[in-house]
Amino acid sequence: MLTVSASIGTVTISDVYNGETKLTKDTHYTVSRNKVTLTKEYLDDLAEDDYTIIIKTNQGDVIVTLTVVDTTEEG
Repeated sequence: MLTVSASIGTVTISDVYNGETKLTKDTHYTVSRNKVTLTKEYLDDLAEDDYTIIIKTNQGDVIVTLTVVDTTEEG
């Protein structure tokens, strides 16, 4: 799970993207009290790589670089 929050003033979150791909609210992410959380299920589907997550708000875009790493222990 990845959570990004805004703590200054009132922020309206309109959309969330992974690169140019628009994510679906309640399927890929949730929003609660100015916090955007990518779901575990969505993160589980991502391959190991770097991703640019863009959160569109009424106060401008929030851009987050997300690095997915497989931490599964072999054995």
